[in-house]
Amino acid sequence: MKTNVALIAFCIFLVFLAGCIPSIHPLYHEEDIVFKPELLGSWQQDDAKWVFEQSGEDGYLLKFYEDNNLINENQTYSDFDVTLVKLGGNFYLDIYPGENEQIEFSTLLLSTLLPVHAFAKIDFLEEGIEIKFLNRDWLEELLKENPMIIAHEKTPDYLVLTASTDELQEFIMKYSNVEEAFVESSLLKRITG
Repeated sequence: MKTNVALIAFCIFLVFLAGCIPSIHPLYHEEDIVFKPELLGSWQQDDAKWVFEQSGEDGYLLKFYEDNNLINENQTYSDFDVTLVKLGGNFYLDIYPGENEQIEFSTLLLSTLLPVHAFAKIDFLEEGIEIKFLNRDWLEELLKENPMIIAHEKTPDYLVLTASTDELQEFIMKYSNVEEAFVESSLLKRITG
């Protein structure tokens, strides 16, 4: 039991090193879900491979492979349930941990082990797909200026969004075009269709 508690504590610590901002609630209601077949297939991003498969009528299963990460030099693999969301004129991924029984975790899985949702803005470009996660440093500065801007829990080490889905959507749409609100984008290039 102590080993499990230590592993969970270590994984929660890594959540914040990885830079994803976890949320208790999803970014979508049923009416916000969209399905774009052009997301399906395999995509390469540096040492990571993202494989999107259809799950159900309008969902995706993401198989995320990573050659090495903060704690493991071997290739890791993790499954995620992904929902594509359209808010205003922008698309977002809502990423939630799937069924994962393997011992070696990728950093993307580590960032959602609470289990929580993680969000990323996604743009469909001619040269691939561009994914941008929320910028933790920017959000922490915003919360210093106005702690009531979005519901959250913060300790010296942790930041978790606790806002409702409606509040999350309002916040994301308000800052969707603020460049500093998102970390530098990652361009994923298609490997297969």
